Amino acid sequence: MSRVIWFILTSFLLIVTSANAVSVEDLVKKYRQGVVYIKVQKVNPINGAISEEHGTGFIVNKSGYVLTSDHVVAASGGLQTDVRGAVGSAEGTLEGMEVVFESTNFDVALLKFKNTAIERTELPLGDPWAVPDGDSLYAMGFPGKEEWFHTEGKLSGKVGPKGSWNTTLSLNPGMSGGPVFDSRGGVVAMVWGGVPTAGIVGINRIMPVNLMPDALRIGGATTQSASAPPPDQMIEIRYTLDQTQETLGGVQAASRSYSRKFNAQPGYKIVDYKLVTKSTNNADITTVEVSSDRKSISITFSLRSGPIFDRWRGWLSAEVLTRQQPE
Repeated sequence: MSRVIWFILTSFLLIVTSANAVSVEDLVKKYRQGVVYIKVQKVNPINGAISEEHGTGFIVNKSGYVLTSDHVVAASGGLQTDVRGAVGSAEGTLEGMEVVFESTNFDVALLKFKNTAIERTELPLGDPWAVPDGDSLYAMGFPGKEEWFHTEGKLSGKVGPKGSWNTTLSLNPGMSGGPVFDSRGGVVAMVWGGVPTAGIVGINRIMPVNLMPDALRIGGATTQSASAPPPDQMIEIRYTLDQTQETLGGVQAASRSYSRKFNAQPGYKIVDYKLVTKSTNNADITTVEVSSDRKSISITFSLRSGPIFDRWRGWLSAEVLTRQQPE
């Protein structure tokens, strides 16, 4: 009898899981008009030559705010002269856009359509914390000269640089800044791109949207996990870690250990965390540990700095992202 009950329960869970999952075809049909082909024109300040580049973005607010990668619109290699976007197709009507916000550290930019009279298709933002390793992911964008492209793959780890995720999604130049959906149909990440490593093929990275709070706030959008929840739900709290070590004054390079402790919000306990390094030099992170009562998190690390005649520094700049729930 127990085997029969186990079989029934397992079958029920499989049916529920399948019913809740979405297909890439469903997502394309519903949200294609929220994906933006971004065309950027630049002029070389030395010889006046004009070049054109393109990328992908996605609408995070019905009034026309668009999230994309900063390198798509950044002025490196020339002076930016014109940014335009077309919704749903690389062959669509291009409309004027303006750059509202840029973060080179996380390669994020926020754009806005100049025509604000049109109500746009806003893409729903999901909860990156809730995406398990191995979950199905779906990406959309405009690689190369393609009019449209969508792909599906798996999450293959959350251990990339600056908090990025690894994925088996097929990502190509032109898709940078595009949306990445999870199996529940919410945008949980943005396309970062491939990893240019000699002898390694197929490693692609995406950036979870909860690492873009400033751009989302300015654009009038928040992730599910970052929104203000009722008292009985989880909250997401960030802590900043910045430490620099100058020379210790000796004739030899020297190392020193440090420890930083961050307390949970009053009445809350830490249930999940992620350490996101922004910038490091001669730094080694030793441990990241949540206390037994889950009311604090501690980070121990060491920094190495040069002798007095060289004076090179060691530093660590990072954010500790935590998810907390009421006790």
